[in-house]
Amino acid sequence: MAQLQILSIGGINPDPVMSRHDDQPLLNEFRQNLEAFYAALKLAPPYDSVEKTIRCLSALFKTKTAEEQALLLVNDSLRWQLHVQAFIDSGLHKKHRGIITGLARTEALDQFPESLRYLLEPFRS
Repeated sequence: MAQLQILSIGGINPDPVMSRHDDQPLLNEFRQNLEAFYAALKLAPPYDSVEKTIRCLSALFKTKTAEEQALLLVNDSLRWQLHVQAFIDSGLHKKHRGIITGLARTEALDQFPESLRYLLEPFRS
């Protein structure tokens, strides 16, 4: 079985950790999901808190190994779990909590986009 060799440049091996820009698709997707989430609820997103949540997601992503990061970029379920963790860790789930909790417990959200329902989980507990 042939082995893959990593060439070094100037005697330095390339870093196996993803570059800081590799999380940009993840951050963009989360930002779009948050905007769509608040739009579907007909609520204005708390912009400062959204930015804090995006920074939190980036920090959480950077704590992962290269393998975990790569898996997060291709696995929806794992990515959504990380989104929810950032949503909670940043405190964004506390904004509009009463309104969203009330809506999350009603049938009014039957029309809520399936792709965004994972963001309702913090409001159902």
